[in-house]
Amino acid sequence: MLETKANFKRKETEIEATNCVIEKVIRLSGTEFDRFSRDLMNDWDFIRDNPIERSYDTEGRCHCLLVMGNGRPDGILINSEGSSYARYNALLPNAEAFLFMNQYPVLSDLNKKLTAMVDYIAEQGGAGNSEGRGVVDLQDDGLSAGIDFMANPALRSALTAMLDQRPEIRDWELDGGQLIVWRNLGDKVDLTDPSVTPADMYAYGYTWDGMIPLGEKRALELFDKGYAIFRLSKNDAEGMIDSREEILAYDGLFGTEDPAWERPARIQPLQAFVMNSEKYNNGNGEAVGEWLTLPADADTLQGLLERIGVERASEVDLNAGIQSAFTITALRLPIEDELREYVSVHDSLDELNMLASFIDDMEDYELDKLQAILITHIADLSMGDDISAVVNLLYENNFTAFDFIYAHNEDALGRWYADANGKDEIPEGVSFEEHGRNYVKEEGGKFVPTLDGYIKHMHKAVSQEYGGIVPAEYKIVEAALRCLQSKTPELGSGEKPSVLDEINASRKSKTRAASKAKNWDVKKERKNKGGQDL
Repeated sequence: MLETKANFKRKETEIEATNCVIEKVIRLSGTEFDRFSRDLMNDWDFIRDNPIERSYDTEGRCHCLLVMGNGRPDGILINSEGSSYARYNALLPNAEAFLFMNQYPVLSDLNKKLTAMVDYIAEQGGAGNSEGRGVVDLQDDGLSAGIDFMANPALRSALTAMLDQRPEIRDWELDGGQLIVWRNLGDKVDLTDPSVTPADMYAYGYTWDGMIPLGEKRALELFDKGYAIFRLSKNDAEGMIDSREEILAYDGLFGTEDPAWERPARIQPLQAFVMNSEKYNNGNGEAVGEWLTLPADADTLQGLLERIGVERASEVDLNAGIQSAFTITALRLPIEDELREYVSVHDSLDELNMLASFIDDMEDYELDKLQAILITHIADLSMGDDISAVVNLLYENNFTAFDFIYAHNEDALGRWYADANGKDEIPEGVSFEEHGRNYVKEEGGKFVPTLDGYIKHMHKAVSQEYGGIVPAEYKIVEAALRCLQSKTPELGSGEKPSVLDEINASRKSKTRAASKAKNWDVKKERKNKGGQDL
Protein backbone atom coordinates (compact mmCIF):
# COMPACT_ATOMS: atom_id res chain seq x y z
CA MET A 1 0.00 0.00 0.00
CA LEU A 2 1.36 3.40 -1.03
CA GLU A 3 0.47 6.83 0.32
CA THR A 4 0.75 10.23 -1.35
CA LYS A 5 -1.17 13.49 -1.69
CA ALA A 6 -3.28 14.70 -4.62
CA ASN A 7 -5.63 17.52 -5.51
CA PHE A 8 -8.79 15.81 -6.78
CA LYS A 9 -11.29 17.62 -8.99
CA ARG A 10 -14.88 16.56 -9.49
CA LYS A 11 -16.10 15.28 -12.86
CA GLU A 12 -13.18 16.61 -14.91
CA THR A 13 -13.28 15.29 -18.49
CA GLU A 14 -9.50 15.33 -18.89
CA ILE A 15 -6.32 15.94 -16.98
CA GLU A 16 -4.81 19.34 -17.61
CA ALA A 17 -1.25 19.97 -16.52
CA THR A 18 1.37 22.60 -17.23
CA ASN A 19 4.96 21.86 -18.10
CA CYS A 20 7.20 23.50 -15.53
CA VAL A 21 10.79 24.64 -15.24
CA ILE A 22 12.03 24.87 -11.66
CA GLU A 23 14.33 27.88 -11.54
CA LYS A 24 15.31 27.55 -7.90
CA VAL A 25 14.66 25.45 -4.84
CA ILE A 26 13.88 27.37 -1.65
CA ARG A 27 14.36 25.45 1.61
CA LEU A 28 12.51 26.54 4.74
CA SER A 29 12.43 25.09 8.24
CA GLY A 30 9.71 22.54 8.79
CA THR A 31 7.70 24.93 10.96
CA GLU A 32 8.02 27.83 8.49
CA PHE A 33 7.01 25.56 5.60
CA ASP A 34 3.89 24.48 7.49
CA ARG A 35 2.92 28.13 8.11
CA PHE A 36 3.51 28.99 4.47
CA SER A 37 1.39 26.08 3.22
CA ARG A 38 -1.52 27.31 5.37
CA ASP A 39 -1.23 30.99 4.30
CA LEU A 40 -0.28 31.10 0.62
CA MET A 41 -1.89 34.50 -0.01
CA ASN A 42 0.26 36.25 2.56
CA ASP A 43 3.34 38.25 1.52
CA TRP A 44 6.53 36.29 2.07
CA ASP A 45 10.06 37.70 2.03
CA PHE A 46 11.57 34.61 0.41
CA ILE A 47 9.24 35.04 -2.59
CA ARG A 48 10.03 38.75 -2.91
CA ASP A 49 13.79 38.10 -2.61
CA ASN A 50 13.76 35.44 -5.37
CA PRO A 51 12.04 37.01 -8.36
CA ILE A 52 11.74 35.11 -11.65
CA GLU A 53 12.44 37.09 -14.82
CA ARG A 54 9.69 35.53 -16.90
CA SER A 55 6.63 33.51 -15.92
CA TYR A 56 6.28 31.62 -19.22
CA ASP A 57 8.68 30.97 -22.07
CA THR A 58 7.98 30.69 -25.80
CA GLU A 59 7.27 26.96 -25.45
CA GLY A 60 4.51 27.62 -22.94
CA ARG A 61 6.44 26.27 -19.95
CA CYS A 62 5.82 27.85 -16.56
CA HIS A 63 8.97 29.00 -14.74
CA CYS A 64 8.56 28.69 -11.00
CA LEU A 65 10.08 28.23 -7.55
CA LEU A 66 9.96 24.97 -5.61
CA VAL A 67 9.49 25.54 -1.88
CA MET A 68 10.62 22.71 0.41
CA GLY A 69 10.55 22.23 4.19
CA ASN A 70 13.08 20.33 6.29
CA GLY A 71 11.60 16.96 7.19
CA ARG A 72 8.67 17.44 4.80
CA PRO A 73 8.50 15.03 1.82
CA ASP A 74 6.26 17.20 -0.36
CA GLY A 75 6.92 20.60 -1.96
CA ILE A 76 4.96 23.55 -3.34
CA LEU A 77 5.51 25.02 -6.81
CA ILE A 78 4.80 28.75 -7.00
CA ASN A 79 4.63 31.34 -9.77
CA SER A 80 4.23 34.75 -8.18
CA GLU A 81 4.22 36.80 -11.44
CA GLY A 82 6.39 39.42 -9.77
CA SER A 83 4.43 39.64 -6.52
CA SER A 84 5.50 38.49 -3.06
CA TYR A 85 2.78 35.88 -2.56
CA ALA A 86 2.05 32.53 -4.20
CA ARG A 87 -0.34 33.80 -6.88
CA TYR A 88 -0.17 30.48 -8.76
CA ASN A 89 0.68 27.38 -6.79
CA ALA A 90 0.61 23.60 -7.06
CA LEU A 91 1.45 20.74 -4.71
CA LEU A 92 4.36 18.55 -5.82
CA PRO A 93 3.97 15.24 -3.90
CA ASN A 94 7.15 13.38 -2.91
CA ALA A 95 9.27 16.34 -4.02
CA GLU A 96 12.25 15.21 -1.92
CA ALA A 97 12.49 11.90 -3.83
CA PHE A 98 11.91 13.76 -7.12
CA LEU A 99 14.84 16.10 -6.44
CA PHE A 100 17.11 13.28 -5.33
CA MET A 101 16.55 11.20 -8.44
CA ASN A 102 16.93 14.19 -10.77
CA GLN A 103 20.08 15.36 -9.03
CA TYR A 104 21.74 11.97 -9.63
CA PRO A 105 20.41 10.53 -12.93
CA VAL A 106 22.58 7.44 -12.52
CA LEU A 107 20.58 6.47 -9.44
CA SER A 108 17.34 6.93 -11.33
CA ASP A 109 18.60 4.63 -14.08
CA LEU A 110 19.79 2.03 -11.54
CA ASN A 111 16.45 2.18 -9.73
CA LYS A 112 14.61 1.51 -13.00
CA LYS A 113 16.78 -1.55 -13.69
CA LEU A 114 16.37 -2.96 -10.17
CA THR A 115 12.62 -2.31 -10.23
CA ALA A 116 12.25 -4.05 -13.59
CA MET A 117 14.16 -7.08 -12.29
CA VAL A 118 12.13 -7.28 -9.07
CA ASP A 119 8.90 -6.95 -11.08
CA TYR A 120 9.99 -9.85 -13.28
CA ILE A 121 10.87 -12.05 -10.29
CA ALA A 122 7.60 -11.23 -8.53
CA GLU A 123 5.47 -11.88 -11.60
CA GLN A 124 7.27 -14.84 -13.16
CA GLY A 125 8.89 -16.60 -10.21
CA GLY A 126 12.16 -16.71 -12.14
CA ALA A 127 11.27 -19.46 -14.59
CA GLY A 128 7.85 -18.65 -15.96
CA ASN A 129 6.42 -20.38 -12.92
CA SER A 130 3.32 -18.55 -11.73
CA GLU A 131 3.30 -20.18 -8.30
CA GLY A 132 5.60 -21.91 -5.89
CA ARG A 133 9.37 -22.04 -6.28
CA GLY A 134 11.42 -20.39 -9.01
CA VAL A 135 15.11 -19.86 -9.77
CA VAL A 136 16.68 -16.66 -11.10
CA ASP A 137 20.15 -16.62 -12.63
CA LEU A 138 21.74 -13.40 -11.36
CA GLN A 139 24.50 -13.79 -13.95
CA ASP A 140 22.05 -13.71 -16.88
CA ASP A 141 22.98 -10.47 -18.69
CA GLY A 142 19.58 -10.29 -20.38
CA LEU A 143 17.80 -10.32 -17.05
CA SER A 144 20.26 -8.37 -14.91
CA ALA A 145 20.54 -5.53 -17.47
CA GLY A 146 24.31 -5.54 -17.19
CA ILE A 147 24.42 -5.30 -13.39
CA ASP A 148 27.09 -7.56 -11.90
CA PHE A 149 25.35 -8.63 -8.70
CA MET A 150 28.03 -11.15 -7.77
CA ALA A 151 30.73 -8.44 -7.72
CA ASN A 152 28.54 -5.85 -5.95
CA PRO A 153 27.28 -6.98 -2.52
CA ALA A 154 25.57 -3.61 -1.98
CA LEU A 155 23.47 -3.99 -5.13
CA ARG A 156 22.74 -7.60 -4.23
CA SER A 157 21.51 -6.44 -0.82
CA ALA A 158 19.40 -3.73 -2.46
CA LEU A 159 17.78 -6.33 -4.73
CA THR A 160 16.90 -8.69 -1.88
CA ALA A 161 15.69 -5.77 0.28
CA MET A 162 13.30 -4.82 -2.54
CA LEU A 163 12.10 -8.42 -2.74
CA ASP A 164 11.32 -8.28 0.99
CA GLN A 165 8.93 -5.42 0.23
CA ARG A 166 6.98 -7.38 -2.38
CA PRO A 167 3.93 -9.20 -0.97
CA GLU A 168 4.11 -11.75 -3.81
CA ILE A 169 7.43 -13.10 -2.51
CA ARG A 170 7.17 -15.38 0.52
CA ASP A 171 10.87 -16.19 0.91
CA TRP A 172 14.15 -16.16 -0.98
CA GLU A 173 17.58 -17.77 -0.74
CA LEU A 174 20.90 -16.98 -2.42
CA ASP A 175 22.80 -20.02 -3.69
CA GLY A 176 25.94 -18.92 -5.50
CA GLY A 177 24.87 -17.03 -8.59
CA GLN A 178 21.28 -18.22 -8.31
CA LEU A 179 18.44 -16.59 -6.44
CA ILE A 180 15.78 -19.09 -5.34
CA VAL A 181 12.40 -17.50 -4.63
CA TRP A 182 9.19 -18.87 -3.15
CA ARG A 183 6.03 -17.08 -4.16
CA ASN A 184 3.29 -16.28 -1.69
CA LEU A 185 0.35 -18.48 -2.64
CA GLY A 186 -2.03 -16.83 -0.20
CA ASP A 187 -3.23 -17.50 3.31
CA LYS A 188 -5.69 -20.23 2.27
CA VAL A 189 -3.08 -22.61 0.88
CA ASP A 190 -2.76 -25.64 3.14
CA LEU A 191 0.49 -27.50 2.56
CA THR A 192 -0.12 -30.19 5.15
CA ASP A 193 -0.86 -33.79 4.22
CA PRO A 194 -3.84 -35.25 6.13
CA SER A 195 -2.37 -38.73 5.78
CA VAL A 196 0.86 -37.87 7.63
CA THR A 197 0.94 -36.14 11.01
CA PRO A 198 3.89 -34.59 12.88
CA ALA A 199 3.66 -37.52 15.31
CA ASP A 200 4.12 -39.91 12.36
CA MET A 201 7.20 -37.93 11.34
CA TYR A 202 8.65 -38.13 14.86
CA ALA A 203 8.03 -41.87 15.03
CA TYR A 204 9.67 -42.22 11.62
CA GLY A 205 12.81 -40.66 13.07
CA TYR A 206 12.76 -37.05 11.89
CA THR A 207 12.12 -34.48 14.61
CA TRP A 208 12.71 -30.96 13.28
CA ASP A 209 9.54 -28.91 13.78
CA GLY A 210 10.16 -26.64 10.79
CA MET A 211 9.33 -29.39 8.30
CA ILE A 212 5.81 -30.24 7.16
CA PRO A 213 5.62 -34.04 6.72
CA LEU A 214 4.30 -35.35 3.39
CA GLY A 215 3.46 -38.67 1.82
CA GLU A 216 4.37 -39.54 -1.76
CA LYS A 217 1.14 -38.31 -3.38
CA ARG A 218 1.16 -34.92 -1.66
CA ALA A 219 4.89 -34.55 -2.30
CA LEU A 220 4.30 -35.02 -6.05
CA GLU A 221 1.46 -32.48 -6.04
CA LEU A 222 3.51 -29.80 -4.31
CA PHE A 223 6.63 -30.54 -6.39
CA ASP A 224 4.60 -29.97 -9.57
CA LYS A 225 3.50 -26.60 -8.16
CA GLY A 226 7.08 -25.52 -7.63
CA TYR A 227 7.57 -26.16 -3.92
CA ALA A 228 10.91 -27.36 -2.60
CA ILE A 229 10.45 -31.00 -1.53
CA PHE A 230 12.88 -32.85 0.73
CA ARG A 231 13.36 -36.57 1.33
CA LEU A 232 13.54 -37.11 5.06
CA SER A 233 16.02 -39.51 6.66
CA LYS A 234 15.66 -41.23 10.00
CA ASN A 235 18.65 -39.45 11.50
CA ASP A 236 17.21 -35.93 11.26
CA ALA A 237 18.81 -35.28 7.88
CA GLU A 238 17.18 -34.36 4.59
CA GLY A 239 18.03 -33.92 0.93
CA MET A 240 16.36 -31.79 -1.72
CA ILE A 241 14.38 -33.57 -4.43
CA ASP A 242 15.28 -32.58 -8.00
CA SER A 243 12.79 -34.65 -10.00
CA ARG A 244 9.49 -36.54 -9.81
CA GLU A 245 11.43 -39.74 -10.43
CA GLU A 246 13.32 -39.25 -7.15
CA ILE A 247 10.01 -39.03 -5.27
CA LEU A 248 8.68 -42.19 -6.88
CA ALA A 249 11.90 -44.08 -6.16
CA TYR A 250 12.25 -43.08 -2.50
CA ASP A 251 10.75 -45.38 0.13
CA GLY A 252 10.25 -42.98 3.02
CA LEU A 253 8.69 -39.72 4.15
CA PHE A 254 8.98 -36.36 2.42
CA GLY A 255 8.68 -32.82 3.71
CA THR A 256 8.43 -29.19 2.66
CA GLU A 257 9.33 -25.99 4.44
CA ASP A 258 6.95 -23.07 4.69
CA PRO A 259 8.04 -19.97 6.63
CA ALA A 260 4.41 -18.90 7.04
CA TRP A 261 3.33 -22.25 8.53
CA GLU A 262 3.33 -22.65 12.27
CA ARG A 263 2.17 -25.67 14.20
CA PRO A 264 -0.47 -24.61 16.75
CA ALA A 265 0.89 -24.19 20.24
CA ARG A 266 0.38 -27.51 21.96
CA ILE A 267 0.47 -26.14 25.50
CA GLN A 268 -0.79 -23.03 27.22
CA PRO A 269 1.75 -20.68 28.79
CA LEU A 270 2.42 -20.71 32.52
CA GLN A 271 0.27 -17.98 34.07
CA ALA A 272 0.04 -16.65 37.62
CA PHE A 273 -2.89 -14.65 39.00
CA VAL A 274 -1.28 -11.73 40.86
CA MET A 275 -3.49 -10.02 43.46
CA ASN A 276 -3.04 -6.84 45.51
CA SER A 277 -2.38 -8.15 49.06
CA GLU A 278 -3.25 -4.90 50.85
CA LYS A 279 -6.68 -4.56 49.24
CA TYR A 280 -7.46 -8.21 49.90
CA ASN A 281 -6.35 -8.07 53.54
CA ASN A 282 -7.92 -4.72 54.48
CA GLY A 283 -11.02 -6.38 55.88
CA ASN A 284 -13.18 -6.05 52.77
CA GLY A 285 -11.63 -8.99 50.97
CA GLU A 286 -11.44 -6.96 47.74
CA ALA A 287 -9.88 -9.17 45.07
CA VAL A 288 -8.03 -6.92 42.63
CA GLY A 289 -5.64 -8.76 40.35
CA GLU A 290 -4.62 -9.85 36.86
CA TRP A 291 -3.17 -12.88 35.11
CA LEU A 292 0.56 -12.55 34.42
CA THR A 293 1.85 -14.66 31.53
CA LEU A 294 5.30 -16.08 32.18
CA PRO A 295 8.09 -15.81 31.32
CA ALA A 296 7.91 -12.04 31.82
CA ASP A 297 10.32 -9.20 32.47
CA ALA A 298 10.35 -6.66 35.30
CA ASP A 299 8.72 -3.98 33.12
CA THR A 300 5.69 -6.20 32.52
CA LEU A 301 5.35 -7.04 36.21
CA GLN A 302 5.71 -3.41 37.21
CA GLY A 303 2.94 -2.39 34.80
CA LEU A 304 0.64 -5.11 36.17
CA LEU A 305 1.29 -4.07 39.80
CA GLU A 306 0.47 -0.46 38.98
CA ARG A 307 -2.77 -1.49 37.26
CA ILE A 308 -3.94 -3.50 40.29
CA GLY A 309 -3.13 -0.62 42.65
CA VAL A 310 0.21 -1.65 44.17
CA GLU A 311 1.61 1.87 44.28
CA ARG A 312 4.59 1.53 46.58
CA ALA A 313 6.59 -1.29 48.09
CA SER A 314 7.86 -1.35 51.65
CA GLU A 315 11.53 -1.41 52.55
CA VAL A 316 10.91 -4.89 53.96
CA ASP A 317 9.89 -6.05 50.49
CA LEU A 318 13.01 -4.60 48.93
CA ASN A 319 15.55 -5.66 51.51
CA ALA A 320 14.20 -9.12 52.27
CA GLY A 321 13.31 -9.87 48.66
CA ILE A 322 9.80 -11.06 49.55
CA GLN A 323 6.61 -10.44 47.59
CA SER A 324 4.20 -9.41 50.37
CA ALA A 325 3.04 -6.44 48.28
CA PHE A 326 1.14 -8.94 46.17
CA THR A 327 -0.09 -12.52 46.38
CA ILE A 328 -0.30 -15.32 43.84
CA THR A 329 -3.72 -16.91 44.24
CA ALA A 330 -3.98 -19.19 41.18
CA LEU A 331 -1.85 -20.84 38.52
CA ARG A 332 -2.41 -22.08 35.00
CA LEU A 333 0.24 -24.66 34.18
CA PRO A 334 1.53 -25.74 30.75
CA ILE A 335 1.17 -29.47 31.45
CA GLU A 336 -1.40 -29.15 34.19
CA ASP A 337 -1.80 -32.64 35.59
CA GLU A 338 1.89 -33.46 35.71
CA LEU A 339 3.23 -30.15 37.07
CA ARG A 340 0.47 -29.66 39.67
CA GLU A 341 2.20 -32.18 41.91
CA TYR A 342 5.33 -30.02 42.08
CA VAL A 343 4.22 -26.40 41.54
CA SER A 344 1.93 -24.31 43.75
CA VAL A 345 0.82 -20.72 44.41
CA HIS A 346 3.25 -20.61 47.33
CA ASP A 347 6.27 -20.72 45.03
CA SER A 348 8.12 -17.47 44.41
CA LEU A 349 7.27 -15.58 41.25
CA ASP A 350 10.96 -15.49 40.30
CA GLU A 351 11.21 -19.29 40.46
CA LEU A 352 7.98 -19.66 38.48
CA ASN A 353 9.45 -17.29 35.91
CA MET A 354 12.58 -19.44 35.69
CA LEU A 355 10.54 -22.62 35.15
CA ALA A 356 8.40 -20.88 32.53
CA SER A 357 11.53 -19.71 30.68
CA PHE A 358 12.82 -23.27 30.46
CA ILE A 359 9.48 -24.67 29.26
CA ASP A 360 8.88 -21.81 26.83
CA ASP A 361 12.02 -22.77 24.89
CA MET A 362 11.12 -26.44 24.60
CA GLU A 363 10.20 -28.09 21.33
CA ASP A 364 7.43 -30.68 21.06
CA TYR A 365 9.77 -33.62 21.51
CA GLU A 366 11.26 -32.13 24.68
CA LEU A 367 7.79 -31.39 26.10
CA ASP A 368 6.74 -34.99 25.50
CA LYS A 369 9.92 -36.16 27.16
CA LEU A 370 9.33 -33.97 30.25
CA GLN A 371 5.73 -35.10 30.44
CA ALA A 372 6.76 -38.75 30.21
CA ILE A 373 9.32 -38.32 33.01
CA LEU A 374 6.75 -36.71 35.30
CA ILE A 375 3.99 -39.21 34.47
CA THR A 376 6.13 -42.29 35.09
CA HIS A 377 8.22 -40.84 37.96
CA ILE A 378 11.15 -42.57 36.28
CA ALA A 379 13.49 -39.77 37.32
CA ASP A 380 13.24 -40.49 41.05
CA LEU A 381 13.40 -36.79 41.90
CA SER A 382 15.18 -37.43 45.16
CA MET A 383 16.11 -33.80 45.52
CA GLY A 384 12.50 -32.96 46.41
CA ASP A 385 8.91 -32.93 45.28
CA ASP A 386 8.58 -29.22 44.65
CA ILE A 387 9.30 -26.74 41.84
CA SER A 388 13.04 -26.88 42.55
CA ALA A 389 13.07 -30.57 41.62
CA VAL A 390 11.54 -29.86 38.21
CA VAL A 391 13.86 -26.92 37.55
CA ASN A 392 16.84 -29.06 38.52
CA LEU A 393 15.67 -31.80 36.16
CA LEU A 394 15.62 -29.34 33.23
CA TYR A 395 19.31 -28.52 33.47
CA GLU A 396 21.04 -30.00 30.43
CA ASN A 397 23.18 -32.53 32.31
CA ASN A 398 20.09 -33.96 34.00
CA PHE A 399 17.56 -33.76 31.17
CA THR A 400 19.85 -35.62 28.76
CA ALA A 401 20.04 -38.49 31.25
CA PHE A 402 16.69 -39.64 29.81
CA ASP A 403 15.66 -40.70 26.32
CA PHE A 404 12.17 -40.67 24.85
CA ILE A 405 11.18 -42.80 21.86
CA TYR A 406 7.91 -42.62 19.94
CA ALA A 407 6.95 -46.29 20.31
CA HIS A 408 3.58 -47.16 21.85
CA ASN A 409 4.17 -50.87 22.60
CA GLU A 410 6.82 -53.59 22.65
CA ASP A 411 6.32 -54.47 18.98
CA ALA A 412 6.82 -50.82 17.92
CA LEU A 413 9.84 -50.53 20.20
CA GLY A 414 11.36 -53.69 18.74
CA ARG A 415 10.88 -52.36 15.23
CA TRP A 416 12.41 -49.02 16.25
CA TYR A 417 15.53 -50.69 17.63
CA ALA A 418 15.79 -52.99 14.62
CA ASP A 419 15.66 -49.97 12.34
CA ALA A 420 18.17 -48.01 14.44
CA ASN A 421 20.68 -50.79 15.02
CA GLY A 422 20.06 -53.09 12.06
CA LYS A 423 17.88 -56.15 11.82
CA ASP A 424 20.92 -58.41 12.15
CA GLU A 425 20.88 -57.90 15.91
CA ILE A 426 17.55 -59.75 16.23
CA PRO A 427 18.14 -63.44 16.97
CA GLU A 428 16.55 -65.82 14.50
CA GLY A 429 12.99 -66.71 15.41
CA VAL A 430 12.57 -63.70 17.75
CA SER A 431 9.62 -61.44 16.91
CA PHE A 432 9.73 -57.66 17.00
CA GLU A 433 7.48 -57.76 20.06
CA GLU A 434 9.83 -60.07 21.94
CA HIS A 435 12.81 -58.01 20.79
CA GLY A 436 11.19 -54.88 22.22
CA ARG A 437 10.28 -56.70 25.45
CA ASN A 438 13.92 -57.65 25.93
CA TYR A 439 14.93 -54.00 25.69
CA VAL A 440 12.30 -52.96 28.22
CA LYS A 441 13.67 -55.52 30.70
CA GLU A 442 17.26 -54.50 30.06
CA GLU A 443 16.67 -50.73 30.24
CA GLY A 444 13.91 -50.61 32.82
CA GLY A 445 11.98 -48.27 30.57
CA LYS A 446 8.26 -47.49 30.72
CA PHE A 447 5.57 -46.98 28.10
CA VAL A 448 3.44 -43.83 28.24
CA PRO A 449 0.14 -44.63 26.46
CA THR A 450 -1.09 -41.01 26.49
CA LEU A 451 1.99 -39.95 24.52
CA ASP A 452 2.39 -43.08 22.38
CA GLY A 453 5.94 -43.20 23.64
CA TYR A 454 8.56 -44.96 25.70
CA ILE A 455 10.80 -43.30 28.30
CA LYS A 456 14.05 -44.74 29.60
CA HIS A 457 16.86 -43.73 31.96
CA MET A 458 20.29 -43.62 30.31
CA HIS A 459 21.88 -44.77 33.60
CA LYS A 460 23.38 -41.35 34.10
CA ALA A 461 23.06 -39.84 37.56
CA VAL A 462 20.76 -36.86 38.13
CA SER A 463 22.93 -34.34 39.95
CA GLN A 464 22.11 -31.31 42.08
CA GLU A 465 22.56 -28.53 39.50
CA TYR A 466 20.05 -26.09 40.99
CA GLY A 467 20.34 -25.15 44.64
CA GLY A 468 17.22 -23.02 44.97
CA ILE A 469 18.87 -19.66 44.24
CA VAL A 470 17.25 -18.14 41.15
CA PRO A 471 19.83 -16.70 38.70
CA ALA A 472 19.62 -12.94 38.21
CA GLU A 473 18.37 -13.17 34.61
CA TYR A 474 15.09 -14.72 35.76
CA LYS A 475 14.48 -12.39 38.73
CA ILE A 476 11.75 -9.82 38.09
CA VAL A 477 10.22 -9.11 41.52
CA GLU A 478 12.95 -7.02 43.10
CA ALA A 479 13.44 -4.80 40.05
CA ALA A 480 9.69 -4.17 39.71
CA LEU A 481 9.30 -3.36 43.43
CA ARG A 482 12.31 -1.05 43.45
CA CYS A 483 10.85 0.89 40.55
CA LEU A 484 7.55 1.26 42.41
CA GLN A 485 9.42 2.39 45.51
CA SER A 486 11.43 5.04 43.68
CA LYS A 487 8.50 6.15 41.49
CA THR A 488 10.91 6.56 38.59
CA PRO A 489 9.69 8.29 35.38
CA GLU A 490 8.78 6.07 32.45
CA LEU A 491 11.44 5.08 29.97
CA GLY A 492 12.09 7.52 27.16
CA SER A 493 11.18 10.62 29.24
CA GLY A 494 14.72 11.93 29.14
CA GLU A 495 15.21 11.51 32.87
CA LYS A 496 17.95 9.56 34.60
CA PRO A 497 17.59 5.79 34.00
CA SER A 498 15.70 4.05 36.75
CA VAL A 499 16.92 1.15 38.84
CA LEU A 500 14.63 -1.02 36.71
CA ASP A 501 16.30 0.23 33.50
CA GLU A 502 19.75 -0.54 34.84
CA ILE A 503 18.84 -4.03 36.05
CA ASN A 504 17.12 -4.88 32.78
CA ALA A 505 19.98 -3.46 30.71
CA SER A 506 22.45 -5.55 32.67
CA ARG A 507 20.33 -8.65 32.25
CA LYS A 508 19.79 -8.14 28.52
CA SER A 509 23.49 -7.58 27.91
CA LYS A 510 24.21 -11.22 28.71
CA THR A 511 24.12 -13.66 25.86
CA ARG A 512 21.31 -16.18 25.81
CA ALA A 513 23.78 -19.04 25.89
CA ALA A 514 25.50 -17.70 28.99
CA SER A 515 22.31 -16.81 30.82
CA LYS A 516 20.41 -20.03 30.17
CA ALA A 517 21.11 -22.78 32.67
CA LYS A 518 19.32 -25.15 30.29
CA ASN A 519 21.60 -24.56 27.37
CA TRP A 520 20.73 -27.16 24.78
CA ASP A 521 20.22 -25.61 21.37
CA VAL A 522 16.47 -25.29 20.96
CA LYS A 523 16.73 -23.22 17.85
CA LYS A 524 18.29 -25.93 15.73
CA GLU A 525 19.82 -25.15 12.37
CA ARG A 526 18.14 -27.31 9.76
CA LYS A 527 21.43 -28.83 8.68
CA ASN A 528 22.75 -29.41 12.22
CA LYS A 529 19.94 -30.63 14.42
CA GLY A 530 21.88 -33.06 16.61
CA GLY A 531 20.04 -33.91 19.82
CA GLN A 532 17.94 -37.06 19.84
CA ASP A 533 18.82 -39.93 17.56
CA LEU A 534 15.24 -40.70 16.65
